[in-house]
Amino acid sequence: MRLEVRHLEVLLAIEEAKSISGAARILGIDQPHVTRQLRRIEQRLGFEVFTRSVKGVESTTEGLRVLMLARRALGVIDNLNTPQIADIGGVPEVLRVVYYGLPAITILDDLTARYQDLQVRFSTTTPHGAYTHLHAGLADVFLGIWLPHVEWPVPGALATVEILADPTYVYLASDHPLASKPDLRLADFADEGWITGVDPDSWAMVSAECRLVGGFEPVLSHRVGEENAISTLLSRGRGVVLGSSVAVRRPGVVGRPYPGASTARWMQVHHPERVNRDLIATVADLLRVRYKTWRESTRA
Repeated sequence: MRLEVRHLEVLLAIEEAKSISGAARILGIDQPHVTRQLRRIEQRLGFEVFTRSVKGVESTTEGLRVLMLARRALGVIDNLNTPQIADIGGVPEVLRVVYYGLPAITILDDLTARYQDLQVRFSTTTPHGAYTHLHAGLADVFLGIWLPHVEWPVPGALATVEILADPTYVYLASDHPLASKPDLRLADFADEGWITGVDPDSWAMVSAECRLVGGFEPVLSHRVGEENAISTLLSRGRGVVLGSSVAVRRPGVVGRPYPGASTARWMQVHHPERVNRDLIATVADLLRVRYKTWRESTRA
């Protein structure tokens, strides 16, 4: 069996709906037909694109790569069918990326491997600074983490794409008494000092999470701007930190999940009339693949 456009549409519908039944509604066909199509596609590929559970479906690591290619293929076909749009925002010689909070630079090699003539320039900024850069034409795309309990309204002229949702973890010294505690709760850290970055939004997020999920008012112990300084303070037991589930595990530091944790959103913001949409979709897909790999490695 050769994969055709209809097969790619089935895969992307399942990804969007997060369920077989939801994909059937999107496609306007019956659920057993979607199930049969997916089975044939996976048999053709030789691996599972999605894992199934009572909660729905989730893409596998191999599946994420297939979905990324499927989205690009359908985007090319869409451009061929709408040439008046295809001329808007072709792949540029230089892609200027501003980012905040997430490891955007880790996709550089994969991105330039796909677009060999593309130069990518990265710089860090705040969300509000990124909006200014985008409006002024000084940046092409912004990649950032929307922290729980913190609002960063996006100006109407800009388009947003949610890349993924990331649960919050609490980080502490590996020899801390709570490091190996079963059934860990955020309330267990009510007497701890908290470490944050210098950005006021970081402390706002910690304060809200501790009040709403943990039921206590946190105490700030250190506010520092360098990641290495935060790791040093953590490993020495000078406080605890809230952060991404895929934050780098450093010697002497462990990350623990806890019930009721809020989720941060990895977001992509761009000006829809200035950037090639296939390139934008590829950036988001590469970050999803990286995230999946990081989650699997931290569980190992």
